[in-house]
Amino acid sequence: MKKILFVMLAFLLLGTTIALADIEATGEGPSKEQALVAAMRRAVEQGVGTYVKSSTTVIDSALVDDKILSHSRGYVTSYKIIKEDKTDDGYSVTINAKVDNRTLKDDIDALTILRKSVGNPRILVAYSKKGEGAKALQGKDFIEEIYNGIVEALTDKQFRVVDKSAAERFSQQVAATHEIDVDLNQAAAFGLKYNAEYTLLYNVSGDVKEGVVSKGVKLRIKAQLIDNTRSQVVTSKVIEQTSNGQTLENALEKAARDGGKKIVKPMIEVISRNWMDAQQNGHIYTVVIDGVDDPEEIANFTAMFEKFPLVNDAKEVESGGGKSAFEATYKGKRDQLDRDVIRAAKELGWTMKKIRAEGARSTWKKQ
Repeated sequence: MKKILFVMLAFLLLGTTIALADIEATGEGPSKEQALVAAMRRAVEQGVGTYVKSSTTVIDSALVDDKILSHSRGYVTSYKIIKEDKTDDGYSVTINAKVDNRTLKDDIDALTILRKSVGNPRILVAYSKKGEGAKALQGKDFIEEIYNGIVEALTDKQFRVVDKSAAERFSQQVAATHEIDVDLNQAAAFGLKYNAEYTLLYNVSGDVKEGVVSKGVKLRIKAQLIDNTRSQVVTSKVIEQTSNGQTLENALEKAARDGGKKIVKPMIEVISRNWMDAQQNGHIYTVVIDGVDDPEEIANFTAMFEKFPLVNDAKEVESGGGKSAFEATYKGKRDQLDRDVIRAAKELGWTMKKIRAEGARSTWKKQ
């Protein structure tokens, strides 16, 4: 029967997570170096064992072995050899190791999350500029009704929405720049700041018709759905919504709320499909490393990077001139990808510095 590890999602001691744990472990091997590596692995195994409980999420031990224990050295921040002996089969080494429990927990959580239902993503809804077009629209307080319509349509479908105050801060930040168009990277970065996987960015223009008895308005609402992890537009929609009212304010409020709901409807399926695909298969990212083009170094980095839980696949796509480009299918966010690039480099004894990032492509310099 396949061994099963029961992995607890939170490691608590006196109410707080211990970042570094002192663990004593012994390893054996035909050489002193191999015995030391075995001791580190056993120290990390003990760290994993801390999470073992009888009524929590189940993870196959083979998955833990492949994605965590295979690069145990990366979780050991420092160690001290307290005993070493020569044995009939080689060496025995006992160490006192400091194990990075926080990183270990993050990786275990990543493995458990990949086995759970993906649920729905979190969305930041924000506008990039106020109404334009007819002068009668200027200064009218109807933008909030578009926001309310969008949020109502999203929450009706069980999507999570970032609180309104964050959207207002984003709009104020954009207004302060006096830019006509909002930079995608800016919108994506702001969304990630509030742990949103997507940003739904909208603006509005329109016309007013003055009638004898009533007022008529026609609003044109444009919305972009931005994948914050990759800084890319997933879909873009434009709708028109008309309404009449005894006053311009009444007509605007109705058109705005109905328009907010209307702009979201064709996006719901796109959001769900994109989110499900990203969770199951991951996004494709390109990582360029300046200072690496040796075939052995390329192979070592690829093999090490593939061991991390959120990496589905990694391969070299181009090399030469002192640089190499890697393509990776990754199931996490950009900041998590950066973390794993640094961790893979560290385990190879490299020091890396990110010098540029744009969308799904990042460039690094090996120091």
